[in-house]
Amino acid sequence: MMAVRKLDIEQVKTALESGFADADIGALQVAIYVACGGGWIGRLYSEQPKGAYIDARVGKLPYSRKEIENMRQVLVAMAEQRGLDPNNLPEMPKFHNCGVF
Repeated sequence: MMAVRKLDIEQVKTALESGFADADIGALQVAIYVACGGGWIGRLYSEQPKGAYIDARVGKLPYSRKEIENMRQVLVAMAEQRGLDPNNLPEMPKFHNCGVF
């Protein structure tokens, strides 16, 4: 299993400010929703990432907690850079779940 790299949030912020990482925030919301396995945890992370957490009682997740935390930090930085409130992001884009969730 590969080790998860430590995220340098300052480099992420610099990339966002320079326009280098000009990605759609909705796409990242969907990605983090899927990484959390959907459900209420995925919705919390995608729409309220600043205060999102995974309770210790939660079992197996599709991605590691560290990977999910890295995604959360990037989403928070992206929201702040765009002048959005990371405690109250727009509703995640609707997509058909294809029977997975």
